[in-house]
Amino acid sequence: MSPSTIRLAYLIVAGLFSSALDSDLIPRTPCRGIKLPQRSRTEMRFLNTEQVAQVAEAIDAPYRALVLAAAYTGCRFGELAGLRIHRLDLLRRSLTVAESLSDIRGQVALAAPKTAAARRQVALPRFLVDELGRHLAQWPPGADGFVFTAPEGGPLRRTNFRRRAWLPAVRASVGEPFRFHDLRHTHAAMLIAQGEHPKVIQLRLGHSSIQVTLDTYGHLFE
Repeated sequence: MSPSTIRLAYLIVAGLFSSALDSDLIPRTPCRGIKLPQRSRTEMRFLNTEQVAQVAEAIDAPYRALVLAAAYTGCRFGELAGLRIHRLDLLRRSLTVAESLSDIRGQVALAAPKTAAARRQVALPRFLVDELGRHLAQWPPGADGFVFTAPEGGPLRRTNFRRRAWLPAVRASVGEPFRFHDLRHTHAAMLIAQGEHPKVIQLRLGHSSIQVTLDTYGHLFE
């Protein structure tokens, strides 16, 4: 299993033994001195504004606004795929992240964000408001209210989107490797270049703490 999966499993098991120890069910916990594998960190790639525009131009028309929204809000794929029309306020230039769409083994489900910090309101730049307005006029939400949908309607599945739309657009524009999640990293890099305070970036990205922000992007600060 991956290092992150092993570490998560260990934390769960260690918590169970710790609870048993507190309840005097065992004299000591065996979860001591365990050497865990180091987390593998995938290298990030950051685009400039011109490169973001190239990807947006190269992708299938219904997903142009999705690419721009990811690059200029820092929202995760699941947060944008799960964005419903009543969470988008173009008049006040903001969207509210209150749900995330997951696609696990073919099962699509909406769930609340994993942390309280991930539930947030994100301000939108004016050009993105205009872009989203045009998107909604051309591809209005269906009965489920999703702002971004699959070509035939319904929820946007990550695997299908990656294979059918994302990878062809990346190959035709900035070239691989470039993950959709790198648009979130790109947004963070843009904010840092503009001189935003790390606390502002933490709140905008929905990080659980400012330490997460600094651990992830600290090398980009002067």
